Amino acid sequence: MISASAIFSIVIFLCLLIPIIALVILSIIKLLEKEFDYLQMENKQIQLQTQLHQMEYLQLSQQIRPHFLFNSLNAMMSLARLNRNEDLIQSMEKFSLFLRYQNKEKGSLIPFESELEHTKNYLAIQQMRFGKKLEVEIMIDERALPTHLPPYTLQTFVENAFKHGIENKRGEKRLKIELHREGNWVILKVLDNGNSENEPFITNGDGTGLENIRKRLELLFELHTEVSMKRKPGWTEVKAIWPYSPGESQ
Repeated sequence: MISASAIFSIVIFLCLLIPIIALVILSIIKLLEKEFDYLQMENKQIQLQTQLHQMEYLQLSQQIRPHFLFNSLNAMMSLARLNRNEDLIQSMEKFSLFLRYQNKEKGSLIPFESELEHTKNYLAIQQMRFGKKLEVEIMIDERALPTHLPPYTLQTFVENAFKHGIENKRGEKRLKIELHREGNWVILKVLDNGNSENEPFITNGDGTGLENIRKRLELLFELHTEVSMKRKPGWTEVKAIWPYSPGESQ
């Protein structure tokens, strides 16, 4: 039988233990509340950062489109000045396909095949402008397909080749488009024979062009991406590298 003194000791012990347990539980609750508040704040920061990235990407994407419009209109004006009415009509048909593409492609990533088809419309306009002087070569590694990239990536590279190289070159004008895959990476190259050895590299002061593509790739892919331009004997090469992404458009 438990003595009165033992019962008294147990009661005293419980009286001391219960506040301690309550204090520990209260401390744990406060820690959990702080952790919850921190996670909520962190989640809001992530959401805000995502929204900022989306806004930045949208702004970058919208910067690209006017350049195609101006370049295409300039090409068609050249045909008009030469009174090449039939070629002008065909180029306007190709131009209308671009406008349709612009309204159709709303994703941040699109299939490369769609981008290539769109770029071919621009090339068709330039082909009418330069005729047999322009030679275009397209080489696609089937192992790189399907892959996805930001809209107007290839288009921008090709426009850059014409604007800063091919248009000012006399004689034969050559353009190469190459897509291949190395492991988990896709590599896109656009080469032209337009620039002379002594001409400086072109950088766009308005934030568009190649720098635009570089920023958009960085925003869309967590892994390494790259946009670069260099000279090879007789050629200027613009290159983009991004992770192989066979999934659906975003």
